[in-house]
Amino acid sequence: LPYLCGPVNPDANTSTDSPTVLILDDEPIVRQVARRFLQGSGYGCIEAESVDGALEILQTTPVVAAMLDMRIPDDARTGLDVLTDLRRLPGFRDIPVLIVTGSILTEAEITAIAKQRAFVFFKPEGFSTIVNFLDQLTGRDRSG
Repeated sequence: LPYLCGPVNPDANTSTDSPTVLILDDEPIVRQVARRFLQGSGYGCIEAESVDGALEILQTTPVVAAMLDMRIPDDARTGLDVLTDLRRLPGFRDIPVLIVTGSILTEAEITAIAKQRAFVFFKPEGFSTIVNFLDQLTGRDRSG
């Protein structure tokens, strides 16, 4: 099941003041840390612990970016599958996508991620680095 973080008001999640980021990770602690960094940086977030949950969210919730785990245990699909499906949805073809993984990626996976215009970060990359990169991709300036 997906978890909604931040304001429950759907309009708040789509405002320019609080752009929403999808977080897909099977580990609750990773989602919690990502959520804290994102919210502390002015982002709203919506979480999914499964590929199905993430795809369900994308059907109903506008997001400005996605942070996807590559490997989800007990799921035959991966973050790459979510990325592929996401790029097929109108409105999501060009949003920033960050693959955040603790796994070693195959050459085929790296090529597929690059073709889908996504970026890879390897755990335990600092979330402050990831959020700063996301700010650059979304054109956000938090200096003022």
